[in-house]
Amino acid sequence: MPPLEETLLAAALLLLAALSLFDRHLVRACSWFVTFALVVALAWARLGLVWLALLELVLGALLTGAFLFHALGMTPLVRRPRGFFARWHDPLPLTWRLALARLLPALVVLAMLGVALAALGEGVGSLRPAGFVLLGLGLWAFALHRHLLRRLLAFNVIGTGIFLLLMSLAEPAALPAAHGLVITGLVVALLGTALGALLVRRLEALEARHGARARTHGHPA
Repeated sequence: MPPLEETLLAAALLLLAALSLFDRHLVRACSWFVTFALVVALAWARLGLVWLALLELVLGALLTGAFLFHALGMTPLVRRPRGFFARWHDPLPLTWRLALARLLPALVVLAMLGVALAALGEGVGSLRPAGFVLLGLGLWAFALHRHLLRRLLAFNVIGTGIFLLLMSLAEPAALPAAHGLVITGLVVALLGTALGALLVRRLEALEARHGARARTHGHPA
């Protein structure tokens, strides 16, 4: 892949990841993530990794996107998110002290990883720096956000960063093994997202039942 084209793809990945992690509108955030997964598939294809591109397209964009929108309670017939977990903002304020306590372990892990990667020398094009930044963004978002769906988005971005780093570290002779690890990671990420989406819907149902019971007994929900 030409250096300019690779740099543009890396920049697009970082921008879309940031939008999906920090856009306050959850429907837009999920839409940004689906676009992000499509660009990841394009990046794999441009690097000649056709099987990874196809799997990213199906598992990362199509199925993961479907589970994310399911977590919002959205279907082809229901175009607006429903329920407590569809709120745009976290329900409880996050103090700076608590935010720092959550973020500090992620920063320590990221710093250690950066030192290790720097000691390994140059990677393959923009894969390594893009993967490193994606990992950092995902860890930051996972540490700071309370909303369960936002944490699911961060979980998937972290996974993509790890996959990019893994492929950048693999020697030519080890590429088949690296492909297998990334494929396994994509399946695990999909299953994790599916489980998270189902848990979100279950919590939403419990919240709705609690609200209905409170209204029946004359108490505020």
